[in-house]
Amino acid sequence: MVLHLEVVKINEYNEYILKDKNNNKEYRLILEFYGINKPNINDIIVISNKLLEPNNKWYSQPYAFELTDDTNINLKSVNLIGFISKDKKYILKRIYG
Repeated sequence: MVLHLEVVKINEYNEYILKDKNNNKEYRLILEFYGINKPNINDIIVISNKLLEPNNKWYSQPYAFELTDDTNINLKSVNLIGFISKDKKYILKRIYG
C-alpha cells in the first residue's frame, strides 16, 4: 500500500515528522535527498507502507533518495517514492536504507 504523507515538522539530523491525513497517524523518518531540494513543511511524500513499519524486512533508517529518470515507474515499489512540492512532482529512487 502507498501512503500520501504530509511533512509537518523537520527536526535536526533530517528527521522528518510525516502525518497521514486519513488517520492522523504520525511517522518519524530520517530522510536524505540528493540532487534535489529537500522537502519543506506541507510538502507531500508518497511512500510504501513497507518503509514505515519497523517490523517489516524493508524498514531501515536513514533512507536516502535521488532523482530518477527511469521510465518504468511503479510507486508501489519499495525502492521508489514520490515527492510533491507546490506544483512540482518528482520520482525518487532509494539509494540506501
